[in-house]
Amino acid sequence: IEIEGHAADRVVRALGGFPEVSTIHTTNGRWDLVVELGTASLTDFDAVLRRIRLIAGITGSETSLLLATPRTTRARLT
Repeated sequence: IEIEGHAADRVVRALGGFPEVSTIHTTNGRWDLVVELGTASLTDFDAVLRRIRLIAGITGSETSLLLATPRTTRARLT
């Protein structure tokens, strides 16, 4: 998600109100946030995306669907 100006805190609070949103990551580069969300169907997914894109301060977004997760683990920090 791309955010305008100083809207990050407001956008993060708004996204946190969506029960479908499981994780919000801040990032650098082209996008300001990466948001993970889950829905029961693509129709529901589309509806959530439409609502998210209406949040004041969001200026752009890109959607990627995760098809599979062949490996998941927590990093071992030493």
